[in-house]
Amino acid sequence: MWNQVKDLMVGACDLHIHAGPDIVPRQHDLLEVAQEASDAGMRALGIKDHNTTTADRVALAKVVVPDSITLIGGIVLNYAVGGFNLEAVDKALNLGARIVWMPSMDASLTIEKVHVTQETPWLLPFVSLHEPTKGLTVLDEWPSGDKILPEVQEILKLIAEKDAVLDTCHLSAHECSILIDDALEIGVKRIIVTHPNCSVNPMTIEQQKALVAKGSGVYVSYAFLPCMPLFDRQHPKEIVKMMTEVGMDRCLIFSDFGQPVNPTPVEGYKMFLATLLALGMDEKDLHQVASVNPARLLSLD
Repeated sequence: MWNQVKDLMVGACDLHIHAGPDIVPRQHDLLEVAQEASDAGMRALGIKDHNTTTADRVALAKVVVPDSITLIGGIVLNYAVGGFNLEAVDKALNLGARIVWMPSMDASLTIEKVHVTQETPWLLPFVSLHEPTKGLTVLDEWPSGDKILPEVQEILKLIAEKDAVLDTCHLSAHECSILIDDALEIGVKRIIVTHPNCSVNPMTIEQQKALVAKGSGVYVSYAFLPCMPLFDRQHPKEIVKMMTEVGMDRCLIFSDFGQPVNPTPVEGYKMFLATLLALGMDEKDLHQVASVNPARLLSLD
């Protein structure tokens, strides 16, 4: 099995990892993670920070990291960058960011799941707001609005203009549905629906299928983090079921690792692949979701 994992790591992309420097402890810094990924033969890493852009640190890291690994920066639209701040997005994209994540820790849904329904208690130390209505939603009204905020539409136009990736991050299925409709109409061509297998923004399989049916550039990305013992303790077979029904050609996988209690992102990705193999997934399908689909999404070929 581990020989298969070694082969699958060559060309694999993890488009959602956490690395230092950060305001919370991280397992390794960006240079260490990038070197480990390069040594494993990985093709790309997406570097996420909940509080600031990672485009600048990625630009600096590229000076010393082997050319064999593509490092991708982005920006998360939490209050630390002004929320739905067009200027912040513009500057990040001009600095080289390629992924624009919608809100995470300040998302209305995150606040609801952490402080109201308490379905995601492990995020408690990182979510300071307590009222969902004080959080960030892309809609004109939380939770059941039916229109995208004008400032979000302006950000979508900028993402389309720069041909960047829109990542739905911690939005609800309802938010994602309306956001993706507007994004596609505006001209956004690359969209990731992030961890619908996580308790912070869970989605039914039917909801996931409806989202990818909206356009060929829409992918659903599944995280390994919720499977960890100190997180959601999700059985990975649930991820296999989701990917099988959504369709392997529209799925991505990522570790979401970087926390001190977990293995490094690269080791976590290996564990994810090994686990999916052990659950009976075909090696060809794993190559599809780990390498082929993210390369297509990012136009790496």
